[in-house]
Amino acid sequence: MRKITASLIVLLLFFVSSAQEKMDYFLPGDVSYNPEIPTPEAFFNQQMGEWHLTHDQVLNYIKTINELSDRAIMYEYARTYENRPLVHLVFTSVENQQNLDELKKKHYDYSEPGSELAKDGVPLVVSLTYGVHGNESSGTNSSVLTAYYLAAAEGEKIDKLLANTIIIVDPCLNPDGFTRHSTWANMHQSAAANGNPDSRQFDEVWPGGRTNHYWFDLNRDYLLLVHPESKGRVEKFHEWKPNIVTDHHEMGANSSFFFQPGVPSRNNPLTPEKNYELTHEIAKYHAQFLDKIGSFYFSEESFDDYYFGKGSSYPDINGSVGILFEQAGFRGRIRQTENGVRKLAFGIKNQFTTSLSTLEAAMNLHDDLLDMQKEFYATAADVADASTVKAYVFGSETDKVKTQLFIDLLRRHQIEVYKNEKDLTCDGKEFRSESSYIVPVKQKQARLILSLFEEVTSFSDTTFYDVSTWTMPLAFDLNYAKLTNAKQMAQGDAVEAEKIEGQVIGGKSSLAYVFRWNEYSCPTALYSLQAAGLRTRVATEKFSFNIDNKNEAFTYGSILVPVSDQKLSEADIFKLITSVAKNTGVDFYGLSTGLSPEGIDAGSNNFALLTRPEVLLFVGGDVRSSDAGEIWHLFDQRFHIPVTLVESGILSRTNLNRYTTIILAGNFRSWDNTEEQKLKTWAEQGGTLIGYKSGAQWAAKSGFGKNTYKKQVDPDTTKYQSYAERGKERTLNLVSGAIFNAQMDITHPLCYGYTDGEISIFKSDNSVANSLEKKFAEPVKYTASPYKSGWASEPNIERIKDAPVVSVESLGRGKLISYEDNMNFRGIWLGTSKLFTNAVFFGNLIE
Repeated sequence: MRKITASLIVLLLFFVSSAQEKMDYFLPGDVSYNPEIPTPEAFFNQQMGEWHLTHDQVLNYIKTINELSDRAIMYEYARTYENRPLVHLVFTSVENQQNLDELKKKHYDYSEPGSELAKDGVPLVVSLTYGVHGNESSGTNSSVLTAYYLAAAEGEKIDKLLANTIIIVDPCLNPDGFTRHSTWANMHQSAAANGNPDSRQFDEVWPGGRTNHYWFDLNRDYLLLVHPESKGRVEKFHEWKPNIVTDHHEMGANSSFFFQPGVPSRNNPLTPEKNYELTHEIAKYHAQFLDKIGSFYFSEESFDDYYFGKGSSYPDINGSVGILFEQAGFRGRIRQTENGVRKLAFGIKNQFTTSLSTLEAAMNLHDDLLDMQKEFYATAADVADASTVKAYVFGSETDKVKTQLFIDLLRRHQIEVYKNEKDLTCDGKEFRSESSYIVPVKQKQARLILSLFEEVTSFSDTTFYDVSTWTMPLAFDLNYAKLTNAKQMAQGDAVEAEKIEGQVIGGKSSLAYVFRWNEYSCPTALYSLQAAGLRTRVATEKFSFNIDNKNEAFTYGSILVPVSDQKLSEADIFKLITSVAKNTGVDFYGLSTGLSPEGIDAGSNNFALLTRPEVLLFVGGDVRSSDAGEIWHLFDQRFHIPVTLVESGILSRTNLNRYTTIILAGNFRSWDNTEEQKLKTWAEQGGTLIGYKSGAQWAAKSGFGKNTYKKQVDPDTTKYQSYAERGKERTLNLVSGAIFNAQMDITHPLCYGYTDGEISIFKSDNSVANSLEKKFAEPVKYTASPYKSGWASEPNIERIKDAPVVSVESLGRGKLISYEDNMNFRGIWLGTSKLFTNAVFFGNLIE
């Protein structure tokens, strides 16, 4: 073995040591520190940035601070899907801790509309939140430094801060994603630090660590509240009413550091101007603190505050100031960038520094922030008075479950909902008193109500960091209307969301049971019966039965459950159906006769036999993880139907014959002709192949179907002439998360369960399919006047008119069902998710 020279040893030691830093690199020197509180370096037995901290390490340190510091108290506010705890560590002075509940109430009450509480003694509340994107690790790694500083720092400055402020540290908003990333980063870390950007450590395998367990971006879920992480933290947000909320992120490795404000022209007009003024004031503190440590930064570029569903923008529509931080993300311990060699430790320091600058701003702007929050709620009545809409009425006679899910969403956002006390007809829609509800605009959440209910068609800027509309009643496919006259309102008692329990109407039957396919939870009910081994059938024609002396009409898609010749006894079937009805909210009807007074009889061949679905979803490779995750979540969480996730790279050795349905949610460029033929043969033998968005396009290009696509719109080169405005041309021809109206054939198996011939589709890309020009092949297509809300250019609206949303083609004895747009957008577009689920249950019945 050749000898290693002394100089080489020194060089190797330099590269290793250069990737880590001692505590004095991070901590400000203008305070002393309590030696009884262990530094992160001492606690972890490693220097900050030496290794990526894991979630359990962070959690253990937070617990230790909770045990050792009388300034801190910790509580758990939620659990992730993988059962990891989400916690808050709440800091304030020792004296305040002894009266924390009283101070919390005082802070809450101070800004309530009509409150006359004096400002003296009202504490400011600051929420420091880290790591909503799991692979943006510098934030969560810096959270332990924040916890240490607040627990251990001593002196007049920290005493003043803690005496007047309650500080909530949320160390990790996405424990599941953070765990994936820290594991990946650490497992690829070498003893000799290597910052070569080609290194595998910087290129996580699919799906990466950004998202949560189901591969959702949690930084889009603050409005939608689909996931337990978001539900828990929004509940605590409204409990504490923080005045400032920080949101620590990472961006490209070759960037510097961003803090808000964002692009001024891309602010949401519902956010009060005072919010932006204070954001500018707070920004001065970030600049001052970053200047002191020599870090470059930028502001008022790239990012915006338009969509209210992000961690930095949800506070803005709720009386707080949200602050987005974006640190250049290095992903590993050390990395070569355009700005030189950069270390994880450097990113951690910047995130920690801006946490301190936020606290400094809070201390100095204490009264201004309290006043802004008070003014926000005090002027809500003015916002309501200025609105032409005085209330919204909504509800569904046929889908009670989905109506209650919508009420639950509104109540989680502190929006008051009331029973509608009289039948209404508005905008040509009927609202029955027993199934509809009223949301008056004149309440403290007036701005948020307008944001959730309004269709938006006018914009000052056509560039969006995220979607351009989020009209929630359309997402839930609920009838709703604007009430512009207070006299139209018959407002009853305030309501909370309730769990709908179904009944077995007509009681125990020796013949059969039937239920309508109208409730959102029907797929859960049907699969529960199928999983228990019961044969089930679906009606392809209308019919009625006399039950309890009442004529009950049933339509396409109603499910029949025979009693005879089943695996279970008559008594066990009744027991099972009673349980399923109670748990799902679906009403079952016990038949006393199979003879229908109108339409098909119970023994008709027009009740088609159903097969219990066995679903395969290809993942990995070129599949977009968010699309696959939305599908997985839909079946797994919404309907409790198992889905088998199969790595796309093992198609050749996968037994496809055990599956009834295969879902393609991406491009599969790695499959060769043999693999494609295997999939095609499976479909031709009777399988249902679902092409979803890019999967539909791939299937068409690969010869599975005959779909073709319209040419993209050429950029508009007439509006912007200067070089500095060149970037705006591209956004003019985008469909930036907009809503369009589609028509459907409710007699078609893919449209079973719908009672209205129109539905709202969320579209977030420019792809538009041509019509197949084949009868019955396109059960869902855009209308001739499809545009409803959000940004879309006129040329794109023209392309979308009359274009297919869903198409069906034969593949031998099987079917290719193509969904051109997102049926399951972010897990919240419940209105169209039934269209997708129907393919799994009824796709093989389509003729």
